[in-house]
Amino acid sequence: MTRSVAAVLFGAVLLTAAAFAAAPPTVIPVVVTLAPDALVIGGPGEWVTAHTDIRYSIVDRLSVELSGVSAHSVYPDNRGYMVAKFHQVEIESIVSPPSATLTLTGCTVDGVRFAGSDTIRVMNSQKK
Repeated sequence: MTRSVAAVLFGAVLLTAAAFAAAPPTVIPVVVTLAPDALVIGGPGEWVTAHTDIRYSIVDRLSVELSGVSAHSVYPDNRGYMVAKFHQVEIESIVSPPSATLTLTGCTVDGVRFAGSDTIRVMNSQKK
């Protein structure tokens, strides 16, 4: 009897582990606001800045990307939320008019993924 109870318990543990392994990874949703909200390709400006609602203290700074572009700098704002800066030229290379939805991704220091998106207007420079 002990042997069959052990077998059932072992089977339950295996099923639970398999279900946990098959579950999709958890992603923390993050509110992202990009500045500028209108990007002029070839226009003035050096940075695209992502303002978020995720606590800076839990972010693995090296993991932060905006649609595949690595952050140049990551720091807290005056309320302790993460802000990330990206070179505008690199962002210009992945967008086109009339708009682009850019997704900020990264991981916490505990390895949990986070993500959030914002849509910006994209225009070509009027310079000739």
